[in-house]
Amino acid sequence: MPDEPETVVVPAGDALLGDPQRTEHVNVFAIAKRAVTNAELARFRPQHAPRDGEPARGVSWADAVAYCRWLTTQTGHVYRLPDEREWEKAARAGVLEDAQPLEWTNTWSDGARVLRGRDDIAARRNAGSDLRDAGFRVVRGMTGR
Repeated sequence: MPDEPETVVVPAGDALLGDPQRTEHVNVFAIAKRAVTNAELARFRPQHAPRDGEPARGVSWADAVAYCRWLTTQTGHVYRLPDEREWEKAARAGVLEDAQPLEWTNTWSDGARVLRGRDDIAARRNAGSDLRDAGFRVVRGMTGR
């Protein structure tokens, strides 16, 4: 069974998000402190290389979602991708230890999945064909299992 990621609970409440900033309510969630690593991804997909502790990059949205489903099945706890509001609130609160250049969210906008990243935490990037820097982190469900 895989190790469960270390998560930080971010309490429910209003947050200033986006650019220009606006107040939005975000429900309670628990987000992984760090991005999923190559070694963690290799346990899910053994053909994935390398197997080191570096954050996985070049990951498609579909593979990130499949990893969340696999982790849910393996651990009995519900894991998913964060929505972009959760990702930004966690980034602004300083709980993301290693925010990557681009990280998948579960948000859909303007015909594409949304990526968020460390260079400008308020900037929304729609997925394109170049996913070299795309990684992800997980959110653990706070209700249910």
